[in-house]
Amino acid sequence: MQPLSSSVEGTIGLGQPVPESPLGLLPADSSWEPTRVESVLILGKGRAARAVLVKATDPSDDRHLCVEKIFSPGLLTRFIYRCAFQAPFGYQNSEDAILACFYRRRVADALIRVFVPETRVATPLYARWDADSGAYALGSELIQGRGIRPGPVNHRALRNLLPWTSSSSEDRSPEEIDQLLDLMHRLESLLRESGLVGSGWQVSKAAVVSTANLLRTDDGYVVVDLESGIPAMLVSHYIAAGLRLKTLPLFDDVDQQTLQAFIDKNKFKIRATLDGDRFKLLAADVERLVHHSANWKQAEISVMRQGLPFVSAGFQAIYRKRCLDIWHRNAITDSKTDERFRNSSRLFTRMTYWCGCVPGPLGRFTQRYSGNAGFRKRVRKLITDSADRAAAVAGFCRRKTQEFSEEGRIRNDRTFAGPSLRFQCNWLMSKVLPVAAHRWFSDGVHRRNHMIRLFLLVVSNRFQGGFGRLQIRSLIRDWEHSGRLNPGEHDVLQQSCESQELDEYARCFGMHLSIKLATPVLMPLKVGGFAAFAATGSFLYLLPMIVSPVLRTLITLIRMVGRSGTGTAYGEALLIGVLPVIGNLAFPIQMYSSHPRLSIFLIRDAAARLSQLFPVYGGRDSRLEIAAIKFADIPVELLDIGTGITRRVRRWLWKRHNTAKTTRVSFPKVSRWDKLADEQLALMKTAEGRKRSLTSEIEDARPALLAGKAA
Repeated sequence: MQPLSSSVEGTIGLGQPVPESPLGLLPADSSWEPTRVESVLILGKGRAARAVLVKATDPSDDRHLCVEKIFSPGLLTRFIYRCAFQAPFGYQNSEDAILACFYRRRVADALIRVFVPETRVATPLYARWDADSGAYALGSELIQGRGIRPGPVNHRALRNLLPWTSSSSEDRSPEEIDQLLDLMHRLESLLRESGLVGSGWQVSKAAVVSTANLLRTDDGYVVVDLESGIPAMLVSHYIAAGLRLKTLPLFDDVDQQTLQAFIDKNKFKIRATLDGDRFKLLAADVERLVHHSANWKQAEISVMRQGLPFVSAGFQAIYRKRCLDIWHRNAITDSKTDERFRNSSRLFTRMTYWCGCVPGPLGRFTQRYSGNAGFRKRVRKLITDSADRAAAVAGFCRRKTQEFSEEGRIRNDRTFAGPSLRFQCNWLMSKVLPVAAHRWFSDGVHRRNHMIRLFLLVVSNRFQGGFGRLQIRSLIRDWEHSGRLNPGEHDVLQQSCESQELDEYARCFGMHLSIKLATPVLMPLKVGGFAAFAATGSFLYLLPMIVSPVLRTLITLIRMVGRSGTGTAYGEALLIGVLPVIGNLAFPIQMYSSHPRLSIFLIRDAAARLSQLFPVYGGRDSRLEIAAIKFADIPVELLDIGTGITRRVRRWLWKRHNTAKTTRVSFPKVSRWDKLADEQLALMKTAEGRKRSLTSEIEDARPALLAGKAA
């Protein structure tokens, strides 16, 4: 059932949402009111929203950086919410829901500053309707903090488990993850005791990804996300709280009586901590939070919360108003039709309502056609007027081209003037292919550069070494920018990259990573082969799965033959390279004996990236990622033990080493490719430089000025 259609797809330009103001700002008490908002880049995307860095211009024409959380959830999140509450996603469609977000953050921030003073909540600045996304957005201050910094490597993780080994023999300070979990426990207890029971889910230790909702700054931790994506259905005490409040399942619910009782009980402590104006603002915010939360929840069917609400005339009036508000905001109804509908008590006998029950674009089209006279006129004109139809199709092609460009599917300078065969092919690929594969087939320059790099990795020693070092430095910079490296670690790792004896292992590591350049082609073959194997049971369809291990092994063997007699070891790399998924760790493991710190860093980074691939529970700064990094201590310890043994064996063999001259297989020098190698390395460095410039722009921002304007 989909009576409250929430989004309007740009089908050949048939109308756009009509905002109430140029920015669609909502009236919120003491909110900041920017005059212009410009998107800079997407900071991240979660289950329910995406975080966008924006430049906001104030009435004085000063620009500041802040973060907009645009609630445009994916299909799975919308499906879960609709199953739970029989309504479209609240934060995307309900004005009361987004205003409840605004005031909930301010109430939570005031209470947290009193009872957990080392923490605060990112200040909400404004709420608005984003016409381009067809969803509400919450603007807040930009927090210049970092996630969890992994603890140091424990080289005795396994040996400390032995019964005859004392674990207290090594004094290890508490890790940040332990301190953060303790803080989250106190925050969750405060939110539950104060009546903000639904928000406790966002800082609950039971939620594996909730650790990413807090950032560490110089002044302490900041909660940057208090809005749920899915109902709190996986923890027993939240289920019990939902039963007690008769609002099962919980979704950022507020216990009004508990909240008011908590503030009355602690009003002297709260008043002593907050100044007089702040205390008055807290009282007003509590009243507004309760009001908007109640309006939001009462307009949803939610049979587990309200039973059979349709029998109530009061619910029918609230539900009808919510439907009409959403229809008018999304231009499903025009002004005249909206006024006519509001002057009538009918809703369930309207064709517009039941057209919304049809899922997908067909339902959205028929619903708008039923309720918007201007839309009907536009459709009829498109059918009868060839010039208007051509203009609409051209506009649709331009919008889709812009979407492809923003997603990185095509070049930025690529344009499609009309529905040519190339445009139709790109539109079809956007529906069935991931971004990397689409870019491979659509961008000839991009494809040519990839092919050149694959060729250079075979014939050019200069490119092999440069590519490997560039990849390692990029990983180091990523950890440095995210604050994961302790002071001084960055310089030590960079010095290891400059070591001459690392050149061969860095070159081979880069050659192994270069196999990923063929991922846009290999990934569809792997997915199709696995599906064919599941259908037929023939193992021949799994051959694409072993392409990467075979190529890694072949690269290692070629280097072994070409470097025979130099004393360079390749044994560990040869064994690890044949393994799927973790085979890229072959040379980081191989280099452990000569550059242990750099090798440990690469192993931990690989473990972190592997954990991020897990659906739902994976992600940056999640407990799963931190656990994966900590689990990497086990292979590091095994390497420590293994290299200790091999070091003794090599020392023993070196005394008996035959110094007779060894015949080496030499490959011809191909210096003619050096210029081409330099060109490709320069292109890669330029692309890396663009990423660093964006990071520098964020780091140089001064969001405190924006917070001052809001105050």
